Amino acid sequence: MDGSEYSTVRQSISDENGNRIRAQIRPTLAGNYLSSRFAQRHHDWAQATDFVDGVLKYAPDDLGLTKRAMVLGMGAGQYDLAIEKASDVLKNEPDNALALLFKAMEAYKNKDYKTGASIIKKMPEGSLSAFIMPLLNSWSQAAIGVNDTDALKNSALHIYHAILISDYLEAHESVKELLEKSLNARDISTDDLTRIAGIYAHIGDTGKARELYIKVLMVEPDNVEVTENLGRIDNGEEIKIFDMVDSPEAGLSEAMYDMARVLYSDYSDESARIFAHLSLFLNPDKMDATLLLGHIATRYGRIEEAIAFYKSIPAGHPKYFDARRMAANLLEEQGDFDGALAALQALVDNSDNLDALVQIGDLYRRNEDYKKAVTVYNKVEKKLGGDIPADYWQLHYVRGMSYEQMGEWDKAEADLLAAIEFQPDNPFVLNYLGYSWADQGLNLEKSKKMIERAVRLRPQDGYITDSLGWVLYRVGEYEAAVPHLERAVELLPYDPTVNDHLGDAYWKVGRRLEARFQWERTRNHTDDPALIDQIADKMQNGLDQPTPVSKEADAKHVMPPSDKETIEQ
Repeated sequence: MDGSEYSTVRQSISDENGNRIRAQIRPTLAGNYLSSRFAQRHHDWAQATDFVDGVLKYAPDDLGLTKRAMVLGMGAGQYDLAIEKASDVLKNEPDNALALLFKAMEAYKNKDYKTGASIIKKMPEGSLSAFIMPLLNSWSQAAIGVNDTDALKNSALHIYHAILISDYLEAHESVKELLEKSLNARDISTDDLTRIAGIYAHIGDTGKARELYIKVLMVEPDNVEVTENLGRIDNGEEIKIFDMVDSPEAGLSEAMYDMARVLYSDYSDESARIFAHLSLFLNPDKMDATLLLGHIATRYGRIEEAIAFYKSIPAGHPKYFDARRMAANLLEEQGDFDGALAALQALVDNSDNLDALVQIGDLYRRNEDYKKAVTVYNKVEKKLGGDIPADYWQLHYVRGMSYEQMGEWDKAEADLLAAIEFQPDNPFVLNYLGYSWADQGLNLEKSKKMIERAVRLRPQDGYITDSLGWVLYRVGEYEAAVPHLERAVELLPYDPTVNDHLGDAYWKVGRRLEARFQWERTRNHTDDPALIDQIADKMQNGLDQPTPVSKEADAKHVMPPSDKETIEQ
């Protein structure tokens, strides 16, 4: 929108009502219009829709505003409004692609497949993306009994939908051929492999499904869904792992969701929101689309909205526990410790959910109540039978961090080494153990090798880069340490620990003025009294000791940006 509709509205009100009336109405009109724009920029689509509706009361025939109300209505989940405005748009602009899409989806929702197919045929060529149009065309043909998937061959997702269509039309002879073709697609992802494995399981080829699940776990060892599905196969359980679509509208809902997922991965979140809601419009039970809307809201700090999406996932759904745990994370981000704890405890009490119990430990750890965190982690270990399996390897890591912060280094070291056994190439575990050793002057050569490996695995991480510089400093390789610490400061210019480390290294190589500058930056960006006192002493006396005074490992410094990211490595 370029704002031209606002000028149109102002003029239409002035012409129609005269100057005196215009003076009374114009502030409300301008306020509603500008408030709508402001609300949308801040991702509050419900408010944006309400405000633009207020403007439309004064200019019901303005096409630009009607288009805006149509888009906002769908993005706000106000489906009746969006469809109504789409009809209004088409009266003035019969080839408007988005309005045609909305009306086509309405026809499919009402099982009026012939009308839906005819509307899709009216869409101007190139009006929608090259990704979505073949899906619309193929599903519209499937709805009237025609198996036309020739255009679905250029990506793993397209081939996946060709499989869905073939299965829906009971053209089973082509499913295996399409599955093999999908495995050779250039853009295949772990999500695609998981879906394909599910289809193999669905058609009874559990051997191939198992092979693909193992491939996924090699990349994502903590993928709970895949681990559970693999366990079901290994146990010979008669469980339907994959639900194929049973109607054209369900297939189109899947297509809309896939489009939303692609757009979300490209940070095209406004468009992703539209397609996610189209998916839910067609199939209100498409909870993956609800979760995606929660992720979009989270990305833009719409915490209460995100929590509402996550809490709407019903009990019994495969993503129910994940959604409730994500809601608890957001409550914690809001500073509602008690609310987060209560939400997680309910999952433990009602379902004995171990992941929720681990998260309670994490909750205590992040709030620096390390003793309670360890108590909870030990409870998890006991429930696991006293032997922590590979899919709970992170328990060693988080408990090791907690022990380290409690000053119980022997226990911390044992847990961190156990985590390394499970995850030898996890950059965060390598960094935590390596940094902790280096900070205590222990195993310096070994810690150096560990952190060098962590840097190779994650070269853009400022904390890990700083760790490498710091371990080089600790072994006396001051000149070698400087470029790594300078790079860390480039990546994390306002982190006091990183600035302090660079200041120390500068001092050791004789760059005294630059050292004092970095120490001054440290003092300006920390509220830690102990660090402030250390900096004051350095500013006055420099570093006279042959080796620096040992510093306690800083949990914030060596921990990853989020526990989720750690676990998913």
